[in-house]
Amino acid sequence: MSGNFYNWNYGPAFTLAHDGDWTNHPSFTYDNETTYLKGWHIHAPADHSVGGDRSKAEMHFVHVDAEGHEAAVLAFRLDPGNSNSTFFNQFPSMIGFNEMGVQEQLDIDLTPALDSVLHFNEFWTYQGSLTSPPCHEGIRWFVARQILFTGVDQMRSILGASTYSARAEQEVWQHRINE
Repeated sequence: MSGNFYNWNYGPAFTLAHDGDWTNHPSFTYDNETTYLKGWHIHAPADHSVGGDRSKAEMHFVHVDAEGHEAAVLAFRLDPGNSNSTFFNQFPSMIGFNEMGVQEQLDIDLTPALDSVLHFNEFWTYQGSLTSPPCHEGIRWFVARQILFTGVDQMRSILGASTYSARAEQEVWQHRINE
């Protein structure tokens, strides 16, 4: 799929090319609602913690409804591992990628990211908000249980292109997780 790779002022991001019809984008359906991929971005460190531990970074696949309103996010926790991530191998220009406003048009394959977390076969889900201002409510979150591991140098590149952008950890208060 085609789109623009850039630094969203907090770190690496990718926005899919859009022809005016969101329903042409990759999608997934939950609770009889279909959402369409708008793009992804990375927060460092991760917005979510598991067992009190935060990953080094977190990638959010932001999905919209057919009218283009944010509706759901697939969250991938990112940590360094023993080998490079096939998904992040698609972004060789990430090293030193700090300049704002510079966009690089790329064709990417989302499959390696989804493969690395076993296509969200295990996840936590809840109703929440976007983690970046204006933090709209009513967003359905899906946080993969599996971690997407990157190579050490890939993680250094991600963190080197990022500024601290994790939202303060929110209390689990009236968030019905996995309901």
